[in-house]
Amino acid sequence: MTLQKINQLFLHNIKEINKLNIAFGSIIKVLLMGLESNGGVYIRLSDAKEGGHKVSYVGIEGDQTMVVTLGRALSLTVTDTTLEIRHAK
Repeated sequence: MTLQKINQLFLHNIKEINKLNIAFGSIIKVLLMGLESNGGVYIRLSDAKEGGHKVSYVGIEGDQTMVVTLGRALSLTVTDTTLEIRHAK
């Protein structure tokens, strides 16, 4: 990915993160930073709800198995298309 595309993706993902529950959004930011620093893995977030604890994603580039590995390390429930915090109230 070019730097310009990475920056566009970052801005898009931040807009989605800003809709989420603050604590969950913070975990998702950590996940995105970890994915980028561990092999240039990029995902596009979507379908975030205001105050939500779940967000959809699609893989853009890199080893997508890292999404599952890092997501689970952060105590997220990870499917092929969604990230969700366990036991959210």
